[in-house]
Amino acid sequence: MLTEYAGNLSHPLEFGHVLEIVAKTIDGAARFHINLCTAKLSLNPDADIGLRFSCYFRDDSIVRNARLHGVWGEEESKVMDNITLPNPIVSGEFFMVYILACEDCFHISINSREFCTFRYRVPLSAIRAIQICDQIQVIKQVDHRTIFPIPWPAIQASDYFKAFSNDQPILFSPGHVIVMTARCFENKRGQFIIKFMDTDTKREELHFSVRFDEKSVVRNSMNKNFEFGAEERHGGFPFVFNQQFKLALAFTEREVLTAVDGYNFFSYAWRTPSAMMNLVGFKVTAINGLVIQITGVDHVQTGDPTCAGFEKYSRHDYECA
Repeated sequence: MLTEYAGNLSHPLEFGHVLEIVAKTIDGAARFHINLCTAKLSLNPDADIGLRFSCYFRDDSIVRNARLHGVWGEEESKVMDNITLPNPIVSGEFFMVYILACEDCFHISINSREFCTFRYRVPLSAIRAIQICDQIQVIKQVDHRTIFPIPWPAIQASDYFKAFSNDQPILFSPGHVIVMTARCFENKRGQFIIKFMDTDTKREELHFSVRFDEKSVVRNSMNKNFEFGAEERHGGFPFVFNQQFKLALAFTEREVLTAVDGYNFFSYAWRTPSAMMNLVGFKVTAINGLVIQITGVDHVQTGDPTCAGFEKYSRHDYECA
């Protein structure tokens, strides 16, 4: 089954930022692309593309290019040295692409080995969106971190084993809205859990458990002893198995607000003072045979600490700019 991913970054790329992508193609794939764009291509098909990373299995090559004002530039396909394979990615197997923003170029590694560089043709600060497309089967990780001046957030060895990971290079602040587009399939009695964790202790400040077997959505938090408190379950069950949904989570100083497919769902008061101020992203875990396919994560900085009207971002007819 094919999938794709498109989303807005929480913050423009800067020197010292890194994008870490873990995915897998279908067996026998011919190609796939990773695009770093000035805007989502679904909103603006003519947006500049600061980097197109294209993997062509039949040609055994990986090509880099950029598009400015609708015109593609010169392709690059050179690798680091005579030892580096022209395409170390194997069709049908998981791969990791690591894109580091340095002073004048991207440094790209594949499966933890240096691969190539690509000089900037678009101002780094103009890159606001990422797209992964064409013959991809699974996308497990789209993390945006910093390594300079300090690594942030710290890389966790277990990230690879999550259903999905989405770290961010900035602390959350009131007015930040996350919009996740996804679909669940395989075991319709399974569950998926979204975890927002304290960046220092990895304690779960928000445990968002969608349980198809119970037709309930459980919310909870861990205390300082890593023990869960009282569960919250009110609000019904707005998710439909094997049907795409859009979930918006809006962060305010005192609570997180949620909406699904355009409708308010629930609010959840933070149980730790200033909990939101130490969140940098989220992880998703799937259990009991459920498979969750996340096709987009948009980060919206509303500028409104109350997140008034945030529900619109979860409508299927609304595209987050």
